[in-house]
Amino acid sequence: MRILVIGNSKSSETLTNFFSEDENLLVFTTKENSKGNFTHIDPYDVEELKEFALANEINLTIVADSALFGVDYLSVFNENNLAILIPDPEASKIAYSKCFGKKFMYRNKILTPKFSFFERPNLAVDYVKNIQFPVVIKPDIHSETESAYIAETFGCAKRQIEKLFQNDNKKILIEDYVYGKEITFYVLTDGFSGIVLDFIKTYENKLAIKGFYDKKLEEKIYKEIILPTISNLAETEGEYVGILGFDIIITPENKAYLIEYNPFFKDLDIEIMLEGTDENWAEIFMDAIVGTLQDKFVSPFDAKKNDFQGSFILPQKDGQYEEIITESAITYSNLKAKLLEEGLNPPDLKEAETLWRL
Repeated sequence: MRILVIGNSKSSETLTNFFSEDENLLVFTTKENSKGNFTHIDPYDVEELKEFALANEINLTIVADSALFGVDYLSVFNENNLAILIPDPEASKIAYSKCFGKKFMYRNKILTPKFSFFERPNLAVDYVKNIQFPVVIKPDIHSETESAYIAETFGCAKRQIEKLFQNDNKKILIEDYVYGKEITFYVLTDGFSGIVLDFIKTYENKLAIKGFYDKKLEEKIYKEIILPTISNLAETEGEYVGILGFDIIITPENKAYLIEYNPFFKDLDIEIMLEGTDENWAEIFMDAIVGTLQDKFVSPFDAKKNDFQGSFILPQKDGQYEEIITESAITYSNLKAKLLEEGLNPPDLKEAETLWRL
């Protein structure tokens, strides 16, 4: 099979490298310094990429860079009978624009924190004068460089609002802060149905923990958040074909609030996702494109490894991340032994114990 990966992101590189390990695949890429065959084509040059795909008999093209999801590859590739994994441009707006995504959630009765969006800094500042803190402030357009900011005071909120508008953001989102555990679900969808590939629990401290599935919670999120998103998108905006991430907060009362959508795997998560799922990725990407996911998977939860217990992700001094797999860590004693073998220091070990018991 011949695959073309489009993008300049870390996710593009990771996906290219992952596919390149398979001797049955011939992989081309627009990402320089990765293991695939570099094409020297600008990722924004849709026509040239189309011609390259035709000339090289590419079977599957994947746009693996969320910054490119506003580019209309879909119509050009479809007109030439080229299989490409990228959502419809109208459907991808729910992830590309946080304000659009929030309005979509509200319109379709998907639980999300109270929110407001603003196109002028003075109106945003006036708004935060009379609200309860903390609040979360975000740029409207999905960005890898500008993330959510939690403001504890009016002064902090005012400074962040002014900073975002000074950085040429045309619109910002302000939403209530919801206390709880952050979890990201990743779903592969063919536009009408979807399978849960996996989910990752994230904490705002030194460690992140993945695994420990609660089937009831997972099914609740699928029925109340994931399925309504996919089906309502198909009816109103367009078919979302590809990877869609759902950032969710689980409160102590076990309520699931959808915070925002992600248009692809996050750079930090993609390697864990690719390595942690027992499926042929090239095949299931093709299943999504041609609409045969339901034929292959009898349940939306079929795509996960059943024996996986969890993993800890440790930030290193150079800014990279190391994953410690704890496949046999059924009890905390097993976990502690495993982490000690990996050289985890006492403060991190204590934090790992706290997270294990959450």
